[in-house]
Amino acid sequence: MKRIAVIPNTYKDKNLEGTKQAVSIIKSAGIVPMLDEQYKGCGIEAEYVEKTEFSKADMLVVLGGDGTILSTVSEYGIYDIPLLGINHGRLGFLTEIEKADGDSLLNVLKGEYTVQWHMMLDVAVGAERFNALNDAVIHRGNSSKMLQISLYVEDALVSCAKSDGLIIATPTGSTAYSLSAGGPIADPVLDVIIATPICPHNLHSRSIIVPANKKVKVCIEKDKRQQPVLIIDGQKQYPIIDDEEIVITGGSKIGLVRTRGNSFYEKLRRKLYLK
Repeated sequence: MKRIAVIPNTYKDKNLEGTKQAVSIIKSAGIVPMLDEQYKGCGIEAEYVEKTEFSKADMLVVLGGDGTILSTVSEYGIYDIPLLGINHGRLGFLTEIEKADGDSLLNVLKGEYTVQWHMMLDVAVGAERFNALNDAVIHRGNSSKMLQISLYVEDALVSCAKSDGLIIATPTGSTAYSLSAGGPIADPVLDVIIATPICPHNLHSRSIIVPANKKVKVCIEKDKRQQPVLIIDGQKQYPIIDDEEIVITGGSKIGLVRTRGNSFYEKLRRKLYLK
């Protein structure tokens, strides 16, 4: 590796202490650290560039929590560059290294890592297209009235029921909102789509798992008293207009750096307290 782009979350990494440590370790490995030029004057010795220059990096090192990882993927996922998360948040399920663990970062810089490829969702609604690493959520928004949601797979009707919404998740997102709504946990390297209703008003609605090469379509019954929204990875929100269908398929993949000996199942037990 020759250059690594370092992306801090200044809310999580106050005073950029974690960023300074990461940059110092990167430099000690003979690699050039890159920082967004907005951080000029912060006292960190690095190459300051416009964010578009991050496309030339060999790796993205992100300091923050899961939300920071998701926003980074939204902005830089098109570059097809492996991403290493250093946890400065709470759960940090998408991150790989805990803050202040300089030894693990140095091992990664020495090449002691693998890249795990995670499927994203390709989401189309109206003229808009989105990519989601965790999930696309159809929600009732500010209305107290439930939505009448129809779910189709390859144009075959699967369910039609009232609920607060519907979560369409990737395996990566299966341990996030989908899990809280009662959805199953899936190994993140699988290529499947998981649909889980949010608070359905019946006794039989359950999650369904479909292959990622199948087209999933969501339709909402028109009601002028409602303004449902589409939420992408908890980051972007899009109002769903009358008669707009949401079409979702498996999309491109993002590479997440994984250290040796830190398996998904070990992380599952450690982070989510499975017994």
